[in-house]
Formats: sequence, structure tokens, C-alpha cells
Amino acid sequence: MNVITEILGTLSTLRSPITQTDALILTSEERLSPHRVGRTVGDRTVRISLPRSAELFDGDVLALDGDVAIVVEAASEDLFVISPTDKLTWGVVGFQLGNLHRPVRFTETSILTPVDPVVAEMFGRIGIAFERQMTPFIGQRYGSQASSHSHGSTHTHSHAH
Repeated sequence: MNVITEILGTLSTLRSPITQTDALILTSEERLSPHRVGRTVGDRTVRISLPRSAELFDGDVLALDGDVAIVVEAASEDLFVISPTDKLTWGVVGFQLGNLHRPVRFTETSILTPVDPVVAEMFGRIGIAFERQMTPFIGQRYGSQASSHSHGSTHTHSHAH
């Protein structure tokens, strides 16, 4: 298979008749990397070289091989699932996870973040309920970075407590 340099769309947006799919299962970290070689469930080798800022999403169609679509599938990952029941809890959870520079995804009913003992201890201390689940790390992401990152030379304040 040739090198994939663009995302073709999703199954619902393609005009080509698709009768089968072949999943390329990727973790959230792998979906953030624009360059990789992987193997699909159907044993096809996939070579990806997307623009630097590209991110792969669950359901993206990478290529067509006849009537088979090569589709990104988000792998299940070990996550904390926080389901706030009121606005204050949504705010507290968002603030605390942001203060720790944790990667998060938002759904209609919950916030997802990778399992971390520091987060578990902090949530326990402040009384935030959460569950640990193996589930895909998908949902809305906000901000320019999906994971812990360097602020570069523009970060001038301290996080000392």
C-alpha cells in the first residue's frame, strides 16, 4: 500500500461503495503522531505521513483497497471516567486536571483522563467520584496540546504552592 498523506473522510462521507472495513487500532498517543507504520486487523501494512499538526480520529478512513476501507479505530485504554452531577463539580474537575496538565476528553456526560495515581489521590482527597474503565480515549479535546507539554519561553508564572 502507498504512503497515506491525507485522510479521505469517514465512512458516512465517502462516495465510494464500501462493503468491508479493516481497522487500524491506535491508542490516543498513536493517533497524535502524524508519521507511523502500522498493521491492520486484516494484516495490511499501513504507512502514514500526514502534515505535522494532523490528528487521527476514531472512524477516519485512511485508504481504500478495492471495496475495503482502512479505518482508524480507537484502542481501549486504562482511563478514569469522571461523571460530574453538577456545574460546580464540572468546574472543579476541569480546573484540577488542567492544573496538572492532564490530557482529557469531554463527552456529553463525562470527562476522561488516563489513569494516574496522583489524580486518584487528589480526587479522593477532594471527594470527586470516578470510575476506572478500559474504554477508548475519544471525545472532544480543547486546547493546542492533547498531552503534557512544554510551554516554551512564553510561560512566565510559577506553579509553586
